Order: sequence, then C-alpha cells, then structure tokens
Amino acid sequence: MGQRVSKEVMELLAEMCEAVTPRTGGEKISDFFPKEGAAAIQLGALRQGPMQTWVPDRYSDDLHYVEPEFDAATGEHRYFSLGARGWATVPKEDMMSWDLDMDWLFGWISDQFGLPVQTKPKVLVPDVLWHVGNPWIGKRRCGLFFARRMGFNPGFDQVVDALRDRTGEPPGVLLTTSRWSVRNVAFPGNHQVMRLQDFLLDSKEMTSIDTDAVARLITRIRGRRRNLPFDYSNNYSTVTVNERIFVFRGDTQQQAVGALVEAYEWGHEKIRTDSMLFMIGSKAGQLMRLFKGHPDWTDLIGYGGGFCWLKV
Repeated sequence: MGQRVSKEVMELLAEMCEAVTPRTGGEKISDFFPKEGAAAIQLGALRQGPMQTWVPDRYSDDLHYVEPEFDAATGEHRYFSLGARGWATVPKEDMMSWDLDMDWLFGWISDQFGLPVQTKPKVLVPDVLWHVGNPWIGKRRCGLFFARRMGFNPGFDQVVDALRDRTGEPPGVLLTTSRWSVRNVAFPGNHQVMRLQDFLLDSKEMTSIDTDAVARLITRIRGRRRNLPFDYSNNYSTVTVNERIFVFRGDTQQQAVGALVEAYEWGHEKIRTDSMLFMIGSKAGQLMRLFKGHPDWTDLIGYGGGFCWLKV
C-alpha cells in the first residue's frame, strides 16, 4: 500500500472504528477534523455514506439537531430555526456522512506487518473480530487478529468465545481500537492484546505501526511458567531435559521447537500440528518430514491425533 498516513488521521479512524456503525457526520469532520478528514477522504479511508436525516441547527446557542426538508425551488435542504428567525439553508457538508472503509484499514494494517494487502481477513465475529493473517513478528510467525468495540457488550464475550474455539494454536497478537485496557486479561490462546493507537510512531507527515515494539512487548510480557522441567538456548538450537541435550541445527526445526516451548510456557502442553507448521512457514506437511535426518527428535517431541507436544 505504502500510503503516507499521519498519526492524527489514524487516530481519527481508530475513534470511528469504535462506533456502533463506523460512520460520522459531515459536520463533525468539517468542524473538528477538517485536515484529518480531508486527508482520509483523499486516501480512500473514508467513503461517502448515506445522506443525513438530522443536521445541527447552526443558529442555536445550545447545539441541537433538527430534521431538514428539501426545497425543490432552490435544490437545497433547509430547516426552520428560531435562532435564524426563519428558514436556514443546510450546508452541503452537514448533509453528508462518511463511512470508515474497513477494507482500507485492514489493507493498511496488513501492509504494516508485511502481509499481502489484497488478502481479505477472515471474519470470526461479524463486525467485531477478524483474523488478519499470520505475519512474521520478531523471529516467529504469529496469528494477527483485529477487534473493535471490546469494551461494549457483548463484544468482549464474543471475542473470548471465538478465540476459545481456536485454542491449540501458537500465541499471537490481538490488535484493537478499544480504549478499554485489557492487557492483563488472559485471553484464550494467550494472545497479547495491544491497542493500535499505542503503537503508532510519531511523525509529522507519516506514521506506521512500531512492529519492533510489538515484538519486544510479546517477549517481555509473555506469561512464562517458572521452574520448567527443561532448559533451552535463546534460538532454540538446544533443549536440555534431565541433562540430556537435544541439538537442532536447521532454522525451521528451531522455529518448530520454539513454538512448542512457547506453547508449553503458556500452559498449552499440546498444540495443533498443522497450525504450528503453518505459523513457522514450513511446507513439510508432517513432523516426520520436518525433522527428517534428526537422530532422536521423537525422544523430545510427541505427536498424534493432529497435535504435537514436548515430552517433558
């Protein structure tokens, strides 16, 4: 995508994303966000919505909304205003509404994480939760989810229920525009909840998601078990169990071991084999092919019934 988007524009879009319908009136754009709104419209992030049926009375001291009528003689909309002492013409921008183009937003997020912009996310909960894709975040492939309105009922419960149906997958990132802070809430699958606005880099003309900060946060706040029955190196090239050392030399093998180690630390002793292979980008299809040539990998890794696990 590569579009130049300011931080202020992204914050406006994130705010709109939390509305019941991601839409705003033209008067709000013209009055409060003229620069950001114009930029978002030019980018295609905002698209013209339906004509508004209620508009602000511009001549009222206590701003309130009125229902305008169409004047066929002038081709304009008008309303009777006590403040104007008669009929007042509605500015064109007040009759307009603007919709957030969710496809544009998903395309921008996908581009930030190196995913194909054209790929549409999978809807997990209509209008609430999407699986955007499985990008590389740091040194491993993670599931990337997006959620909105988690602070409103029944959004939170819907997200939890949908993620519970996907347990057994490696932990990923749940990106959200919700103001409600849920960082310390344990979600099914131990996906880390991150507010989009908190990871926007400051820039005068162009912002981006600080994916390095996302990767660091995943590592730093990961809820690891203590007193593990095994030890391992930073790149997962070695795993030590009862003083026995297992050595893994291939990068893909090390990633597979890392996924199993991280799952165990999260409390998931078994994970889905196909999901794990997909997450690490392996085309092996089976663990036996992935670890072909390794002399004793089955002494450390068990598999069966579509799942795999560490034998510890």
